[in-house]
Amino acid sequence: MRHDLTLAGPAFRLRPIADADARLVLELRGNTKLNRYLHSTSERLDDQLAWFASYYERPGDYYFVVERQDSGAAEGVISVYDIDFHASCGEWGRWILTPGSLAAVESAWLIYRCAFEQLGLERAFCRTRVDNGPVVSFHDSCGITARRLLPGHFELGGKLVDAMEHEVTAQA
Repeated sequence: MRHDLTLAGPAFRLRPIADADARLVLELRGNTKLNRYLHSTSERLDDQLAWFASYYERPGDYYFVVERQDSGAAEGVISVYDIDFHASCGEWGRWILTPGSLAAVESAWLIYRCAFEQLGLERAFCRTRVDNGPVVSFHDSCGITARRLLPGHFELGGKLVDAMEHEVTAQA
């Protein structure tokens, strides 16, 4: 969804994604070190731009670029999406950072701020493939105790895989 939300932290900020960021997304999603746990995607710029066009029309979907405050250099992407304003909840994900980026903790904190402070949600959750140990461990290390196993939640490459859901409330 086209939006104008921007959130800033001490070292990083989130800004709305735009067509000019399509190559960044392709680089991130095409990186074999990063895409092991992701749905496959086309490597064609035109296909990414078409995906952006459909994204711009979807309500309840806020996609951001994670960039450095000091230089404006892009270090990744993150989203809060599938928002159900009636139930006051949404999922966050599409989280991919460049190798070596130090933006993990701050970008997660910023997306929670977006969900709770900007969008007024009461609950935000993320779903990670169970076999993506580093990301599951990251969420666990943040003290998120509301977690549950979602058997066969994702279909990737024609195969059902389990997910771990971590949920945070605005009161946490």
